[in-house]
Amino acid sequence: MKHFIILLFAVLPLATLSAQAPKFGHIDINQLFMVMPEYNTIQKTLDSETAKLESQFTDMREELQKLESDYAQNAASLSQQQRQAKEAEYMTMLEKVQAFFTESQQKLQQRQQELQQPVIEKLHKAVDDVGAEEGFLYIFQVTQEVSFTLYRSAQSIDVTPLVKKKLSIQ
Repeated sequence: MKHFIILLFAVLPLATLSAQAPKFGHIDINQLFMVMPEYNTIQKTLDSETAKLESQFTDMREELQKLESDYAQNAASLSQQQRQAKEAEYMTMLEKVQAFFTESQQKLQQRQQELQQPVIEKLHKAVDDVGAEEGFLYIFQVTQEVSFTLYRSAQSIDVTPLVKKKLSIQ
């Protein structure tokens, strides 16, 4: 019993010391994401896919403008039925152009998410690993644009260098 009490008094200060000094960290995930090698690959892929869709959109708009100018030049010589048919053709084409634009935006957003998801998961795993290995209680997300952190102590550690090391990023 005597040894237990001595051991308790020897361990108790260490336990209270570690309980009094929790480690908090912070990181800007967006900034780190943009320096990852995968980011450039994702951007090139998205730029290529965007260029293809923009080319298709431009072709469709030119076709729409051609319909509009043909109608404007020939409207006086067209019968009522022909004018209505040309107007209907124009409206159908306009709807197709608008639908293509909306679908293209949605496709690009979905594609961006598909490409980014594995990289984001890799990044989050590295943050989790660093947190566990270094004994952090919390690692907070901070950004330069918007931060929900009202106060950040100087004792909060920027874990960006640790996560970069984990990911082998210079």
